[in-house]
Amino acid sequence: MLEEFVRWIRAYYQRPEGVIHLHETFITDNEHNYIKDCLNSRIVSSIGSYVESLEQRICEFTGAPHAVAMVNGTSALHLALLLCGIQPGDLIITQPFTFVATGNAIRYASADPVFVDIDRQTLGMSPHALADFLERQTIRQSNGFRYHKSSGRRIGACLPVHAFGHPVDMEGIMKICSAFQLPVIEDAAEALGSWHQQQHVGTWGMVGVFSFNGNKVVTSGGGGMLVTQDPDLASAALHLSRQAGTKENYSYWYDAVGYNYRMPNINAALGCAQMENLKIRLQKRKELTDAYQLFFAPYKLPVWQSPPQGVSNYWMQALRFPTEKERNKFVQYTNEQGIHTRPAWRLLSRFPMFANCYTGSLENAEFIEKHVACLPSVIQ
Repeated sequence: MLEEFVRWIRAYYQRPEGVIHLHETFITDNEHNYIKDCLNSRIVSSIGSYVESLEQRICEFTGAPHAVAMVNGTSALHLALLLCGIQPGDLIITQPFTFVATGNAIRYASADPVFVDIDRQTLGMSPHALADFLERQTIRQSNGFRYHKSSGRRIGACLPVHAFGHPVDMEGIMKICSAFQLPVIEDAAEALGSWHQQQHVGTWGMVGVFSFNGNKVVTSGGGGMLVTQDPDLASAALHLSRQAGTKENYSYWYDAVGYNYRMPNINAALGCAQMENLKIRLQKRKELTDAYQLFFAPYKLPVWQSPPQGVSNYWMQALRFPTEKERNKFVQYTNEQGIHTRPAWRLLSRFPMFANCYTGSLENAEFIEKHVACLPSVIQ
């Protein structure tokens, strides 16, 4: 199968030699035009018409009433945690199968993650694992908040991740968090163009976050977006992302510790151009998934598809092997042949900075970590 795959993928991409990357940016004509227009305007930093235009386009596409453009997805996630009232010492329930930025942003807010298991089909937080942790490991106190029984620390929020762009069972997560009175922050960094129950991911919780990094479905080179239903929260996000400054009599007044998190106009120009053909990008990703599915079907190796009640953007193509040994052999061979494949993420709970965090049973996450390979996800 290994040799056949290398021949097949080189034929698919029409690249008989050279490297086939895991991700490459899909560029059309208007990227050049919009960036040139931005340069000609000489407004390239964190104030400009393209920033507001990108925010409007995200609102129109996702259905979110409010959007605030940030310098990257991690900064947007950091502000989301602060705006949802996370305090130093809080615990944030999340999943170990995610990019490290999820855990880092929690630490930026001086909180710690609690790792619960994922669902094998969605690759996102398991509602069953979430409910089990809240029922067994937490207690509600008279102030209305829930606290971790063994440590006495407050549970600040639930932070599910739409891993590889596949939508989490947000309906299940929201029901549980509503019953336990927990705010929900969605890490939808990889999931622009993904839906659960005909509602765009990132719009279910109090706050959602998208990334526009160079490897994402839509890129602005670097960049992120915070979306929310709450106009006051959106206003606060904008204020903090501008160093918490307000103009008074031609000078500035700063009323809090703010952050230099506002997206530059030149990045937003690239993002606006990319948004114009988002539907085409999503269609091409689905076609790539179908092509992989067709190739690997005779070998009985499943490629991830949209989970029930959801539509994935297929940001990252993922393949499941029967054993870790077979997965590792595939990854080694393909990379030796110039085809970039990767093992699935290592679980955050394995890294030294998160090694002492509370961790529940991670049977599903550990299975995915050992059995999944990421395939080239380039569209053309």
